[in-house]
Amino acid sequence: MKKIKWTILIGLLAVISLNAQEKINDSNKKQLEFRPKNIVKLHPLVALAGVIGIDYERVIKPKKSLNFRLFQQFNEPNFDNNKYERNYNMLFEAELRRYLSKRKNAPEGWSVSGSLMTEYNYNRLEKNSASDEDIERLWVGVFAKTGYQWVFKKALKGITTEVNGGLGYRTTTGIFDEKSLSGLAINLNFTLGYSW
Repeated sequence: MKKIKWTILIGLLAVISLNAQEKINDSNKKQLEFRPKNIVKLHPLVALAGVIGIDYERVIKPKKSLNFRLFQQFNEPNFDNNKYERNYNMLFEAELRRYLSKRKNAPEGWSVSGSLMTEYNYNRLEKNSASDEDIERLWVGVFAKTGYQWVFKKALKGITTEVNGGLGYRTTTGIFDEKSLSGLAINLNFTLGYSW
């Protein structure tokens, strides 16, 4: 009888111990698994040309995210002694992304996306005081893109990098300038960011 009681007691302790160990392993996996919901990204290549570019991406579902992009440029190139040009450009883009990888969730892996954009341009060409010219345009457009985003989870935890590109169509609205312009546009992006 004593052997049966000891056997049952040892069996119960073993089951409790294995169950507790399994729960500890599950909680450790959850702590070790890094799944960011937000990313702030910068565009280092366009910064070399004097353009400030910043993105904010927010995961809304396991395979979907929203990405917002803002570009701003202001420069005053002096082409020669008789001409002086002033440029100001601002672009805003809202993008819905779908991540395609079966083993990875947003925001990492291959993605396809569609976006809406608007861009404002102001150009002033100063030849001399009698013949200054102002050109002001508001563009709207749509883009379809694909790309890949890496999210580092160990040594560089939180650092992200992304390459994407696509094709779109944009046209002027005619609000500022009566001249109608439209056409296809290529969009290529490289970003570095931080996720949390």
